[in-house]
Amino acid sequence: MIPLADLKQHLIIDKSMLDDEVVRQPVLFYTISEALTDALALRDGAKEDLAAVDAQMDSIWRRKLLKNDTKITEKMVQNHVQCSPEHEKAFEAYLEAKTNADKLLALKEAFQQRSYMLRDLVSLYSANYYETSSIKLTQAMEASHYNANRMRMSNAREAAKR
Repeated sequence: MIPLADLKQHLIIDKSMLDDEVVRQPVLFYTISEALTDALALRDGAKEDLAAVDAQMDSIWRRKLLKNDTKITEKMVQNHVQCSPEHEKAFEAYLEAKTNADKLLALKEAFQQRSYMLRDLVSLYSANYYETSSIKLTQAMEASHYNANRMRMSNAREAAKR
């Protein structure tokens, strides 16, 4: 499995290579989805292991408490199970697997956003948003309008003098 930090690095979009970014997006998204699927399976397995450990510890504690002729309550058994080192170890494994799955789910959502951003960036590129010539054309048009207005005002002044 690819480390999460390496996958996060692929979120960055290189605007100068949009064609490559668009081609890589589906492969990256599939990689993230596959990693998420594996992480969810590990999380579910850890949850099942936790349940099995709890059931085993429940049985062990019930037998121990019966041997001591102690009145057994559900809360008492549950407390012993929750405090057992086996439960704590299984619960830590479950939390680790859950955290990893949640992080990959967030990363998958970020890659979905990345696909939308790529689409928007490609639209901007297609509209020549990143072209410097469009800026120069705008500046040239402004200069042309300025000169035309200046000429019009000069002509109006001369007509008023007559």
